[in-house]
Amino acid sequence: MNLQGGLILLQEVMGDLPTSERKVARFILDNPRRFVSLTITELAEESGTSAAGVVRLCKRLRMNGFRELKLRITMDVSQVMENQRALQIAPGVPLEEIARSLVHNNGVILQDILKTLDMDSAKRSVEAICAARKVDIYGTGASGVVAHEMTQKLLRIGISASYHQDADLQIVSACGLAPGDAAIAFSYSGENRMVNSAVNEAKTSGATTISVTRFSHNTLSDLSDINLFVPSTEPILRDGRISSRIAQLVIVDIIFSGIVAEHSDGLKEKLARTYGALHEHA
Repeated sequence: MNLQGGLILLQEVMGDLPTSERKVARFILDNPRRFVSLTITELAEESGTSAAGVVRLCKRLRMNGFRELKLRITMDVSQVMENQRALQIAPGVPLEEIARSLVHNNGVILQDILKTLDMDSAKRSVEAICAARKVDIYGTGASGVVAHEMTQKLLRIGISASYHQDADLQIVSACGLAPGDAAIAFSYSGENRMVNSAVNEAKTSGATTISVTRFSHNTLSDLSDINLFVPSTEPILRDGRISSRIAQLVIVDIIFSGIVAEHSDGLKEKLARTYGALHEHA
């Protein structure tokens, strides 16, 4: 169980919470040190809601009750987190300042991945991919770039992986999957209609579905069997695609490295062969 990142998880879902749960979340974010000494009944009274509202919030955060929430917040408080993000970049800002802000923001994103990524889900993803006869990969736009990277990595180690730039073909491919296969969908928002349609067809085919999306109850996360969450990103020039792409690419590297570590002996030869073949024709 990852016991870190309670405060950032609350920040991630704040905009999606109903009123009673938002009151609890707001109280914790404003008073994290006070929160760690409260019982669930005291928290309900202090935040002006009910114990049932606290329980619902824990479930929404995918935590195993109030105890886990308290453990995570306690860990955050004890570590004196430095999670202030850089100021948003605006047109006309000098290139030096843009570079500094980008590096800072992306550094924060990389640290936050460890707080939003559930390691049990990551391990289940590795197992599902390794056991699959075929792996379908979905994504469009900036997430399509990440989907292509995932496909290339899996193919290099001998896993049958398929990605189509045409979103219609992603849906068609999903219809051809079978039980025991796997499908990985990349969508930061979790609300890409074509990607979600492909995932839905993959589920109908009996495949294990894996999402890489922002931490929230979005359509993609609700559809998927396994969720690999990335943190929300600050907008850069009114566009968060730079940081969201980097966060998703890190998830790709984690899963790929997990597969290689799990089956290192059998994959060394395949990696060496693909490297040699590419180097020969470079």
